Amino acid sequence: MGAGGSSRERKHTFDDRWEGGSYTKGATALKSRPEVKPGGLMQSSQGLFATVGVLASDLDGTLLTPDHEPGDGTVEAIAAFQEAGGIFCICTGRDRGSARTVLKGIDIEKHPGVYMNGTIVQGPDGEIIKSATLPPEVVKALVDWGSKNRDLASILLVDCDTHYVMDTSEEWALYMHKHLLDPMPLQVEGGWDSAEPKIPANVSLMRVICSPENMPTVKPQIKALIYGQAQAAQSLTTTIDIMALNTTKATGLHVLLQAIGKSEAVTAAVGDSENDLEMLQSVRVACAMGNAVQKTKTSAHFVLPTNSDKPGGVVYLLNSITSALKTLGPQLDSSPTNKPPEGVIRVACFGGGSWGTPVARMVAQSALSDSQFHNEVKLWINDEIFQGKRLSEQINDTRENPKYMPGYRVPVNIRACEDAKEVARDADILIFVERHDVLRMLLKEIAGTVKPTAMALVMSKDLLEIGDNTLKFGSQVVSEQLGIPVAVLMGGTLAGDVAAGSFAEATLGCEDPEKTKMLLSLFNKPNFSVSSLDSPNAVELFAVLKTMVSVAGGVCDGIGYGFNTKSAIVRLGAVEISKFAVRFFPQQASAAALHEACGWTDLIVSSFGNSRNRLWAEAFAKDTAKSWEAVAVDCLSDPRLPTGIRIIQDVFTFVRKEHVEMDFPFISKLYRIIMRLDPPESLTAMTLPRVRRSDASKVAVLGSGNWGTAIARIVGNNVGLMPDFQKTVSMWVHEEMVDGRKLTEIINTDHENVKYLPGFELPANIVAVPDPVEAVTGANILVFVLPHQFLDSLLDKIAPVVTPGTIAVSLVKGHIVVEDGGKVLKTGSQVIAERLKIPECAVLNGANVAKDVATGNFAEATLGCSREEDCVLLWRLFNCRSFSVRSTTDVFGVELFGGLKNVVALAAGFCDGLGLAANTKAAVLRRGLLEMSLLIGALFPTSRPETVEESCGIADLLTTCYSGRNRLCAEAFARDPSRTWEEIEADMLKGQKLQGPSCCMDVQALIDHRNLRDKLPLLTAIHGAVTKKISPMDVFTTNGFLAGGAEQLRS
Repeated sequence: MGAGGSSRERKHTFDDRWEGGSYTKGATALKSRPEVKPGGLMQSSQGLFATVGVLASDLDGTLLTPDHEPGDGTVEAIAAFQEAGGIFCICTGRDRGSARTVLKGIDIEKHPGVYMNGTIVQGPDGEIIKSATLPPEVVKALVDWGSKNRDLASILLVDCDTHYVMDTSEEWALYMHKHLLDPMPLQVEGGWDSAEPKIPANVSLMRVICSPENMPTVKPQIKALIYGQAQAAQSLTTTIDIMALNTTKATGLHVLLQAIGKSEAVTAAVGDSENDLEMLQSVRVACAMGNAVQKTKTSAHFVLPTNSDKPGGVVYLLNSITSALKTLGPQLDSSPTNKPPEGVIRVACFGGGSWGTPVARMVAQSALSDSQFHNEVKLWINDEIFQGKRLSEQINDTRENPKYMPGYRVPVNIRACEDAKEVARDADILIFVERHDVLRMLLKEIAGTVKPTAMALVMSKDLLEIGDNTLKFGSQVVSEQLGIPVAVLMGGTLAGDVAAGSFAEATLGCEDPEKTKMLLSLFNKPNFSVSSLDSPNAVELFAVLKTMVSVAGGVCDGIGYGFNTKSAIVRLGAVEISKFAVRFFPQQASAAALHEACGWTDLIVSSFGNSRNRLWAEAFAKDTAKSWEAVAVDCLSDPRLPTGIRIIQDVFTFVRKEHVEMDFPFISKLYRIIMRLDPPESLTAMTLPRVRRSDASKVAVLGSGNWGTAIARIVGNNVGLMPDFQKTVSMWVHEEMVDGRKLTEIINTDHENVKYLPGFELPANIVAVPDPVEAVTGANILVFVLPHQFLDSLLDKIAPVVTPGTIAVSLVKGHIVVEDGGKVLKTGSQVIAERLKIPECAVLNGANVAKDVATGNFAEATLGCSREEDCVLLWRLFNCRSFSVRSTTDVFGVELFGGLKNVVALAAGFCDGLGLAANTKAAVLRRGLLEMSLLIGALFPTSRPETVEESCGIADLLTTCYSGRNRLCAEAFARDPSRTWEEIEADMLKGQKLQGPSCCMDVQALIDHRNLRDKLPLLTAIHGAVTKKISPMDVFTTNGFLAGGAEQLRS
């Protein structure tokens, strides 16, 4: 529940329950809790089913059992549905001949159908009303590819109902025939042996079939080969279907519905795979089962039992709809021109671009199923011609925006229109998703047309304006121009990911509680989670300012900086925009907004995902000689500049007029870079020292792995230049033989740690010592930088020679000691101070990947130290131009973030291993960050909440979750959960240690002892996956990141 009382839409489920691994039949009809709508309206599942006049069903994985035949009761359920007045449609990737084979007892000639993923559409009397074919050049290109890659895959061609392969002896040539009962394929005359094989003249569909292991190699090649000429969809783990453009089950179903005089508003669809996503999202009632719940992340109204249950999911669905139709009678006129009742809320959308179209699509889907909204959603489209035809006409005719959202269906209740006044007239909610220049024109045009009782919702992130030496919010401009209240909705929402149905989250800013409820019901979905705040300006402020940070992230990528540098730059940008907000907008600069989706989630996904601002800045940094427009055309295929460029210019102009450039080095440096006054490489030159000098000391570095060696390089260089420190630094090295030589000998002679950090020269003042006692003797600063597994034995050896007053600093990440079942917690720094009998051990943590630090790429770290004199001394020891150190007195906060982020990094690796979208991963990281903060606060109430914004918090989390070893190993685990963590560590880390799983065990003990499972569901779910109690996918379904989750973590 977000600030302001957000709500999450609950999916309907069966009253029946799982028992002993099987589905136990309960009620005969599908039921759910009644949906309580804002304003007191209520709609039960039976009422919703009574609106269904057409049911479109996938076959494999849905209607058919694993044995490729209809489940028990299927034929009878279809017949009963038809007797009640329903129309049953088949929607499948199979051709008609294959469908006849598997649909035993069902005469497909008597059912309208969509075959080969929309390539063939059959009318109610068996007539063909659509037949698409692939362009000959695509067929030839795929055959040529197949001839060169016979070791990877086989090529199958379908001409209407006849199947062909190039060579029936190939390993995968007969896969569809043997395993899915497709017709036996014929061999193309001439086959691979002929220079010109006789390929069928009219190829409706082609399939590339390979092993699941080869699919990651094959799929990108096929997509690149057919790009812009055809489209591909993966229907099985072994199969890619290639079809004509604009050919999907959804488009085929639309053609079929038009032919039989029905609309999507009276249609239900059921499916289980990626191929079914568009079909599910284009109809009024969507029902997901099997892989569709997890794989497609679709926002289904209902989640069904699988097709192998007794009875199967489709049978349950058919019986439930039939029962509703018989009990209540049809509740909605099936005519496509059906008009909904008067007096309900009318919604209008302004903007049909790459973001505006997915927004309109979400809104229209809600309008179809929520009776408080008028069914029709008007969409204003700018006067635009695409491929010789008006874009608005194409949307209305084909139910697709071919220019800005190709391949995705828009619901039937969207009506595109070029007349802005007509769209605005009678609208109760006006949603603006347009650029600032177009918006100004729109506001002038519709100003006298808008109802005085209407409200506006701004979803564009580029509306910050400058005028009269003041900055004005876009929502303020809209409110002033139209004279109506305005809300905003913004968050981590890359348009392509949202269109694909991947999980994303956003924040609604609205002052009116009743309007908040109404807007949440319009937007909040299982795969689009919306929380709310009561300050529109707070939400808009951070969402707009973050575009500058995403430009900086792109500059980092263009230069080739590593994740250390990029994470540090992103964190610096976040801190500076927060500072800017507090200084100039103190009433709107809500800390809650920064920690909501409009803050961190949006910041992360726009800086690390494929946002327009980041992509443009990356290309610009690679070639600053090109004009801005040329860069935009090259990388975005659009001459319009991304919004971040104008916002940087406007904000810097404002800062300069206020004479505070020196207070905002991040904004000032970005401005100078995009204006070509400074080179992109100067981005890191804005960091300034933040602490004062101290006295000299002798230093010993305890640890010589890759991180220990990297930090020794910094320490060695720093003490070599400062008279305050003794120039020689002792580095304890665990002795081992490398190519017949002692590692200490190699380091002291060749000045390189060839085992753990090869290719990087060590300063000559670093002396490798194999005996830790010798290394520590006489030193009064001890730098602990070794795997925590070896800390206890080291402390036993050196404790007798450590003198009082010695300063210790721990760079050991993830070391916590949990005893007595989670009751007792000791951090690594506490253990060190206690064992060495010194007052305190400081902590240094941050976004630090060893190789990047050693390379000299800019990175940051946070020094946790409560003793001021020690803090100053340690800062001088570590801080340098490429390694910026900030200090805080929150020792335990700094240390625990360094450990807990390893647990969240496992979830990040699971995201990558499962192929989840950038939006979803960003949302997971934000949730992990909040749960880390909550746990630290529970363990150490004196910890400082703002520590999360330091390098040890957000920046370290970003680096670890996009590049660290825990993420890497978790990715491998997600792809093959049968492996043990020990096997993965040995295979992938080559002697380095994996901290995440062991830390996860300790963290869960702390959570369980303090009864925090309900407050920390993500951390708890990660532990469940690590211990194999649940799957990696369940981490996300149980936490609402993917649809179809169930509570599995209560025990």
